[in-house]
Amino acid sequence: MTQNHYCAIIIPGLGDNDSRLRWATTSWASRGIDPLFFPVGWRDNEIHFQPKLERLLAYIDTQPKNYTTISLIGTSAGGSVAINAFCERKNTIHRAVNVYGRLRMWAQKGFRSYAARTASSPSFAEAVTQCELNVKKLRARDLKKIMTVRAQFGDELVPADTTTIPGCRNITLPTFEHVFSIALAMSILSRPIIQFLLEED
Repeated sequence: MTQNHYCAIIIPGLGDNDSRLRWATTSWASRGIDPLFFPVGWRDNEIHFQPKLERLLAYIDTQPKNYTTISLIGTSAGGSVAINAFCERKNTIHRAVNVYGRLRMWAQKGFRSYAARTASSPSFAEAVTQCELNVKKLRARDLKKIMTVRAQFGDELVPADTTTIPGCRNITLPTFEHVFSIALAMSILSRPIIQFLLEED
């Protein structure tokens, strides 16, 4: 991996599988950003979110000596983790990006409801509710450091209204389907994300 001035800590979704994300971001180092990976451990024996967040914060705190800027990218369930961590380290994190991740509960019922989508992971449920509260405390200058990405043609798992944050940079990519959309956003359609991470404050 090439040593760059910028790094992005990438947080995967409920499967904690970073192999596809590693493949999707193979060109990132040559474009100026070193991708690092932080699996959360969504379905381990630790049911609460806070210890998982604290481990991520400790990992973030080890990086400044290596990089000029540190950014966070959360994909799927990792999106709420990235935003929560950003809220705790606003003076350390350069940018935070939510890629097709639920950031609020929302009122929808059925397969895509908050209850249905978080049933397999109590810590994910806590991450979403904590994120919804934390976002309300962000100031305008903080919101400028956040980007959200959603699918133009629909996501069968995450309703579009739960992925955005008013006042930040909310973008739409010409994709459909959850896993496929994430793969495209992190690979051949990653230019908007890369440019956002490379922007100066």
